Amino acid sequence: MLVLLLLMPLVLLGSVECLYRYTLSRVGELPRVPVARTDFATRALWAATEEGPLQLEPRWPWTLVAEFAQVTWHPRHERTAGSLTSWHVARQWMTSRPGHASTSMRNWHLRGLALSMWISRHWSVEELLTAYAEGSGFGRNIIGLDAAARRYFGKAPGQLALHEAALLAGLPQSPARYDPFCQPERALQRRNVVLSRLQGLGWISEAQGEEARKQPLHPAAIAEEGAGACAHDQNTPPGRSRLHGE
Repeated sequence: MLVLLLLMPLVLLGSVECLYRYTLSRVGELPRVPVARTDFATRALWAATEEGPLQLEPRWPWTLVAEFAQVTWHPRHERTAGSLTSWHVARQWMTSRPGHASTSMRNWHLRGLALSMWISRHWSVEELLTAYAEGSGFGRNIIGLDAAARRYFGKAPGQLALHEAALLAGLPQSPARYDPFCQPERALQRRNVVLSRLQGLGWISEAQGEEARKQPLHPAAIAEEGAGACAHDQNTPPGRSRLHGE
C-alpha cells in the first residue's frame, strides 16, 4: 500500500509531462528565440503584465499541479513568474499560424498552455519580453512596441520618456479601453498604475514616479487623426480575444 501511495504522484506527474509533450507536438512549428532587447520601454511591459520581479520560472509537471491546486483553493493566488506573459506570447504565435481558426477551442487552449510551458523552459525572461513587445497590439492597427513608439510619440523605444514608456506599457492588455485619445481618463489612470508598479519593483524612484505622473498624456501624433478610430479595438484577434477577457 505504501508503495502504491508513493507511486501515485509519480504516475500523475509523468502523465502530465506526457500530455505536455504530445500537445506540444500538435502545435507544429515553434517560434524562434528572438534577439533580446534591453530598453526600458520593453522592460516596462513586465510591470504592466506581471505582479512579481523580472524573472521567468520554468513550468514543470509539479509546478502545473501546484498551480491547479492553488487556483482551486486560493483563486487570488500569486501566479508563477512569467506565466501570464508566456501565455500571451504563445497566443500571439498560435493566432498567427495558418488554420488556427479551425482548431477547436479546447485544443487551442491546450496547445497554448503547452507552448507557454515550452517557452518558460527554453527562453530567458529578456527573450520573452522581446517577443511580447514585438507581437503585441497597441491599438489603431499598431503591432509592436517600435511601431507604437513611432506612431504615438515619433520616437524609438529607447528614446521614450518615463511617462511615455508607461503609457505604452499599459496598452496591450486592452488597447481600446486605454486609448489615450478616445479614453484619456482611463489611459491616465492606467499609465499611473504602471508607474506605481515600476516604483514598487524598485526600477524608478519615488521622485521619478511623481514627476512622471505630472506629465500630460501627449500622444501628439495620434491627436492629429481625430476620433475616427475610437469605435473598437482594432488589435483584437478575431474569434479569440473575447474569450480571454479583453
